[in-house]
Amino acid sequence: MITISKQLILPADQEDRRKKLTAQLKKHRPSLRTVYCVILPTTDGGILEVIPLYALRLEARDHDVTVLGVSEGKNPALELVESMIGEVYRETGGFDMRSYFLK
Repeated sequence: MITISKQLILPADQEDRRKKLTAQLKKHRPSLRTVYCVILPTTDGGILEVIPLYALRLEARDHDVTVLGVSEGKNPALELVESMIGEVYRETGGFDMRSYFLK
């Protein structure tokens, strides 16, 4: 099952494309190879994962997937992960992404 966070996070320079990216995410268009999703880890011990949109449905076959962020391009997605981890660490002093983003 795929769950999209109600507070979906995008890079600041892509906020103007929120509607477009959200629509693409909800449709799971496998041809969009430049869109990447930031998800909660599907295995124990992870912090966050970055996967291409076209692989989202495949990942959801084996695990419940929660999408926290979306970005056009892999490098902006990795920068988004870095900022999300920094935010959680500043606010909580730890790295429990699940409890922080699902509160």
